Amino acid sequence: MERPKILLYSPGITPRLRYIASHMLERMAGARVVLTANRDEAASAALPLINYCTGEIPGAVNMVPYGLLGERDIRMQDTGLLVCRGLPGKPAEGNSSAGNRSAGNPVAGNPPDGKYVPEGFDLFSAAFYMLSRYEEYLSDTGDRHGRFPFSESLACRHSFAAEPLVDLWAISLMEMISRIYPGVKFPEREFLFIPTIDIDIPWAYRNRGVFRTLGGFARSLMKADMRQFVSRYRVLCMGDPDPYDTFDLIGKIHEDAGLLPVFFFHAGRYGKFDKSVSAFNGQYRQLIREISARYPYGLHPSYSSFDDPGLTVEEAGLLAGITGEYPFRSRQHYLRLRLPGTCRTLIDSGIKEDYTLGWAEVPGFRAGTCTPFMFYDLELEQETSLRMVPFQIMDGTLKDYMGLEPDEASEVVRTITGKVRDVNGTLVTLWHNESFSGTGHWKNWKKVYLEIIEAAKK
Repeated sequence: MERPKILLYSPGITPRLRYIASHMLERMAGARVVLTANRDEAASAALPLINYCTGEIPGAVNMVPYGLLGERDIRMQDTGLLVCRGLPGKPAEGNSSAGNRSAGNPVAGNPPDGKYVPEGFDLFSAAFYMLSRYEEYLSDTGDRHGRFPFSESLACRHSFAAEPLVDLWAISLMEMISRIYPGVKFPEREFLFIPTIDIDIPWAYRNRGVFRTLGGFARSLMKADMRQFVSRYRVLCMGDPDPYDTFDLIGKIHEDAGLLPVFFFHAGRYGKFDKSVSAFNGQYRQLIREISARYPYGLHPSYSSFDDPGLTVEEAGLLAGITGEYPFRSRQHYLRLRLPGTCRTLIDSGIKEDYTLGWAEVPGFRAGTCTPFMFYDLELEQETSLRMVPFQIMDGTLKDYMGLEPDEASEVVRTITGKVRDVNGTLVTLWHNESFSGTGHWKNWKKVYLEIIEAAKK
């Protein structure tokens, strides 16, 4: 199918407008967009027209700007008007396309399918606010790991974390254009599933060195945890399989499902929150080589790299020395992401794709989307080369933050997967190798992952 060509008129073509128009109309809708600041050219053009201006052009898709895309500063916004009027199920007074009815514009009021956005709602500005993570620039609050807390977010205050808002708005925009210009046909979006595996700790007991091994035995004795003491002994002294060595199982699960998981390897120094095996350990290096030869992979920058950006380059170099190829993907350990600093560090380190964007506390859509997008640096006012691939579901969110049992978690993952499927988005899951072990507090959790795969296949 030939990509439709859309003309967008605005008296002020700003970097923010250019960015969000390109993302929503080209990356999401599959169209080609031409921007013009010439009203006469817009009014007389033969192309389908979006009029992004306060003055109406009859027969066009008319959208009144909120004003955010014409600004260059970062300040508090009226988020009730900017974002919340476009929440699913919110009563609407009409439609954001305000041209005359004879030209095919939707009539005022919510249509039966409830997909159209209300009159006066600027979905371009709303989508930009969500994708740029505008609210995170306005907050100095961090949780104990220095992360922007979900509790401070607009999604928490208005209960829309589980809604892919930007994708829903993009679908509404495509439907509005097609109603006014029936000849415009957009390419069908394709649902994708990208399973990802973080390797924080490749083995529970093996390859940890003499001092860490003796310390592990000692801690088990001090805590009177004889189950772990015996388990460690049997693995190290009697040849039992290490419970975290689930890599063959992970491979088989994904091979049977026809999926290629993306693995993220920790290559940082040992620390309080960095418990991986040393990147100089021969067995770990061999594991990395074997996995990276079969599957896509990336760097898992250490907890410490958050406060010491130079470590990201060092760790990426270590991983490149093992695999023979510089990693271009990454996901921050503990999801430690601060905007715009962390993204600038990744760009300077040669990283092209980041998979960190998601909530630790709840499943859902941190940027309001399940479609990858380019990072926009609000302070520099420019689109960057870093592609953000947001995730929606993490094992630790379900088990540790939400305290769910496997059956409860299965229901949640089916719901979120269904939300992504409904908009033909990209489902990204974050699991860890130890979560497949079926031991300790991960008992019976493998079936939760299999539920995701099954739901993604429907």
